Amino acid sequence: ADFDDQDGEQLPCTLNYAFVCVCLPALNGALNAFVWPAYTLHFDQQGWSLVTAGLAVTIGFILRMTTQQMQLYTGYWLIVPLNVIHLAFAVIGMLYPTTEWAVCAQIVAVQGIDPTCAVEGIAFDTFGQSEIQARQASSTVLSVFTIAVALSCTLGGFIFDFAGWFGISIYHSVCEGTLLLILIIQPACRNSFRE
Repeated sequence: ADFDDQDGEQLPCTLNYAFVCVCLPALNGALNAFVWPAYTLHFDQQGWSLVTAGLAVTIGFILRMTTQQMQLYTGYWLIVPLNVIHLAFAVIGMLYPTTEWAVCAQIVAVQGIDPTCAVEGIAFDTFGQSEIQARQASSTVLSVFTIAVALSCTLGGFIFDFAGWFGISIYHSVCEGTLLLILIIQPACRNSFRE
C-alpha cells in the first residue's frame, strides 16, 4: 500500500521503496542489537574477562563516531568499503568463535561500522525530489529500523541459546552480506562516489 500524506502525495510502493525504506533499515536494525543478549554470556562461557567485552564495545562506539563523521565528510559511498571490512570481521568471528581476539574484533565491527547515516542519506536522495516523500521515506526508515532493533535482541538470544556464538556469527555474516549487496546496487551510493 502507498504511504498517504495530507496533501495527497504518496510514497510509491516499488521495489526501490522496498530496498531503501524496508530492507536497508531492517538489516541495519538487525545488525545493531543482535549481540546484546549473547556476547557477555559467550565471554563468560569462554572464561574471558568481561572487562575485555566492555572494552570491545567502548572501542566500537568510539570507532562509530569516527566512521559516521567520515561518511558525512566524504559521502555515504564510503559505507561500501567499510561494510566490506565489517563483513570480513563477521566471517572471522564465524571461523574463530572461541578465539577472544576474533570475537572482540567482531564486536568492535558491529558497534563501529554502522550504516545508519548512509541509509538515511540514501532514503533522502532516492525520494528527495519531493519534501513530502522525503519526510515519508525518513519516517518509514526510522520505524522499520526501530522495529528491527527490538526484534533483533530477542532473535540474538534465541540464536545464541540454540547455536552459540557460531550461530550468532552466521546470522551476522548473512545480514551483513545482504546489507552490503543492497548498498552496492543503490544508485544513490554510486552517485555519492561520483560527487
